[in-house]
Amino acid sequence: GRGVTGYAGAGSGTTYGVFGESDSTSGCGVYGYSGASSGTTYGVYGESDSTGGYGVYGRALASSGTTYGVYGQSVSTDGFGVFGWATASSGTTYGVYGFSASTTGRGMLGYAAATSGATYGVYGQSASTAGLGVFGSASATTGTNYGVYGVTSSPSGYAGYFWGKVHVTGTLTKGGGAFKIDHPLDPEHKYLSHSFVESPDMMNVYNGIVVLGDGGEAWVELPEWFEALNRDFRYQLTCIGGFAPVYIAEEIAANRFKIAGGIPGMKVSWQVTGIRQDPFANAHRIPVEEDKPEGERGTYLHPEAWGQPKERGLDFQRDPQLSREPAVEEHP
Repeated sequence: GRGVTGYAGAGSGTTYGVFGESDSTSGCGVYGYSGASSGTTYGVYGESDSTGGYGVYGRALASSGTTYGVYGQSVSTDGFGVFGWATASSGTTYGVYGFSASTTGRGMLGYAAATSGATYGVYGQSASTAGLGVFGSASATTGTNYGVYGVTSSPSGYAGYFWGKVHVTGTLTKGGGAFKIDHPLDPEHKYLSHSFVESPDMMNVYNGIVVLGDGGEAWVELPEWFEALNRDFRYQLTCIGGFAPVYIAEEIAANRFKIAGGIPGMKVSWQVTGIRQDPFANAHRIPVEEDKPEGERGTYLHPEAWGQPKERGLDFQRDPQLSREPAVEEHP
């Protein structure tokens, strides 16, 4: 079943599968509810074939109060709180578009109340070759805002989970990092994890093995972009199969360096590190130590790790609602 079904079949123009508007401080631009406890149901379903249309468009104009551009809820074990599908293969289309002008409003809120099954608070899908399944934008030019914010209450859950490549154009910060793969020796029963290598600098690491030639010397050739990318070089040399007083005979210049002091035919393991000096790195140096801003003092990024209650967390202080689930409303 469908709580609401809207379909705009025109192939052009600004069309709306469903358009709802509410000026009330506690109203809903569009509210759809499907009470069936099974089956593929939709609180609201909207579809548009126009290259500039909207599957569902909701707008809450009140400037205060907790308002919703679109609010959808489904209690089905495989239902959708809100499902929007823009089928046009070109153009800037939106499966679901929500807009709220309230200081505490939500452009869109989706809540799937079922405690089991593959449910989605919000589900976005785009069939366009240049489309976005979900797009989040925080347009304020000051303050700590989030284009997309995800949180999970489960200790084994993920606030964000990506199936495929992930690209970050800015600086990525994290509390920790690791890779996790199926264990090479027991892939069906175990995982293998390694933590990232950390550095206070924007450090790059390069290494290899070179065989010393006549005179116990060898040149190590580096990529042609090496010196353009790096500065402040550091070296490490280790002999393999024997000992010799190997050393750096000539430091890096013209993207190569020279090793000497060895025995002809000896293998030498080398490692070189450099600090990034590309334009992006120079413009976005990471401060190693910094004082917390006035509004963040007394808070923790990870309060539980320090034995502090979650109320001492920075995210909780910014918005306590981010740390608790939205209330489930009762319906006839």
